[in-house]
Amino acid sequence: TIAGSTAVCSGTNSTLLTLSGHTGSVVKWQYSTDNWVTPIDIVNTTTTYTATNLTLQTKYLAVVQSGVCSAVNSADATITIDPVSVGGAIAGSATVCAVTNSTLLTLSGYTGTIVKWQYSIDNWVTPVDIVNTAATYTATNLTATTKYQAVIQSGVCPTANSTDATVTVNP
Repeated sequence: TIAGSTAVCSGTNSTLLTLSGHTGSVVKWQYSTDNWVTPIDIVNTTTTYTATNLTLQTKYLAVVQSGVCSAVNSADATITIDPVSVGGAIAGSATVCAVTNSTLLTLSGYTGTIVKWQYSIDNWVTPVDIVNTAATYTATNLTATTKYQAVIQSGVCPTANSTDATVTVNP
């Protein structure tokens, strides 16, 4: 079997695959991005292989042979690819009167899952988390100009912030 199946972020990544429980010598490794319709040989006769910089889901196996016996394939390992997190943009910037107000903010163009929203009244010096995983947020009853952003994460990839929207508050 091959240990090391995992999910990685598309682009710059590295995964160590390790073959164990085999009898015989490693003849080569193979990989496929189309579920073994088109296997591609890897010149590697060791029990480990490091897969790097993948952008498509890829399966790997080792071909093992003992003496004059027929070569056999190991069980395969799969490296799943998560697309890079994209923060998107928030529409709905507005100017409102202080105290009694309501502004609908809408996030679009993002890739991943909305982890939370954040707001700041000091230009992101002190962001404050908002427990909201929806693509919309309604800012209400503001008394100071406030900026909003969403935090997005795609699978195991690092988070990304959306562009921010500003609700300007007039006295």
